Amino acid sequence: MSSFGKILVSGPGALSLLDRLACNDIDRAVGAVVYTQLLNDRGGIVADVTVTRLEPDRFRVVTGAGTVSGDLEWLRSHADPAIDVVIREETDEWAVIGLWGPQARAVLGAVAREDVSNEAIPFMQARNVHAGGAPVLAQRITYVGELGWELYVEPRWAVQVWDRLIAAGEAVGITPAGYRVLDSLRMEKGYRYFGTDLTPLENPYEAGLGFCVAADTGREFIGRDALKGIRDRGISRCLRTLVVGDSEYLTLYGGEAVHASGQVVSRVRSAAYGFTVRRNLAYAYLPAELEQGAEVAVEIFGHLVPAVVSATVQHDPANAHTTA
Repeated sequence: MSSFGKILVSGPGALSLLDRLACNDIDRAVGAVVYTQLLNDRGGIVADVTVTRLEPDRFRVVTGAGTVSGDLEWLRSHADPAIDVVIREETDEWAVIGLWGPQARAVLGAVAREDVSNEAIPFMQARNVHAGGAPVLAQRITYVGELGWELYVEPRWAVQVWDRLIAAGEAVGITPAGYRVLDSLRMEKGYRYFGTDLTPLENPYEAGLGFCVAADTGREFIGRDALKGIRDRGISRCLRTLVVGDSEYLTLYGGEAVHASGQVVSRVRSAAYGFTVRRNLAYAYLPAELEQGAEVAVEIFGHLVPAVVSATVQHDPANAHTTA
């Protein structure tokens, strides 16, 4: 996951800047990892990021590889020149290895000098450890819906750490995997992707990310007033998970028309085959009245394929795997 964008925000003004831009509460203890969106004045999503508090006045913002330049400029354009804050891209300074799965703790524990138990590194927390003899920031977060970590390591140590992890995992069937696997697994878990599922035209409530909005804490952040109005009025559409067809693989690219009651009501944003649940999954913004259980159809190469509005999370809805 080394291609993901990484932005270091540091200095006395770092917290005030991030707390003004993020809809979630950034002022957590050192080591906390916060998932949040950055919003415009209308409440639209301009960035979808995680923020890790490395020190009291030092934070790492992690974003997508294709959005790092835009996010970097958004941060810089909103920084108060009268307050001391440094905003610097550090994407190339860190290699990132994603280690996930039921045996992830056993594998990391076999190469780490420190304790990697749930008590030592709880979910959504980051800790410094030594893996394969190299200093690593083990960030307990997942984009695949399973137990595991993002491991931040200097590039000069990355191959050594990778080799040690692979060797330690051979006995439990460790398997290298790429971004297409990540896409399939994240959709089974209901995780969104900025640029397709999330854009400045959508707000967190429409996107199913209302849990990220800390609007009642007294904080003043960009988009707060707009979100309050949206919440009070209610939303007319929301991002739904569709199960398309039966268990056989269908070719879905995204952009396909979604039909309901004889009319096109939306288009698919993301699509992937969920190999865990053995279903074709798609995300689409649908009228709010089309709730779970509603029957629609997705047009695939000119053919209307039946689809059902399903649960947002298809795999482990209780998060028992990720928080174990």
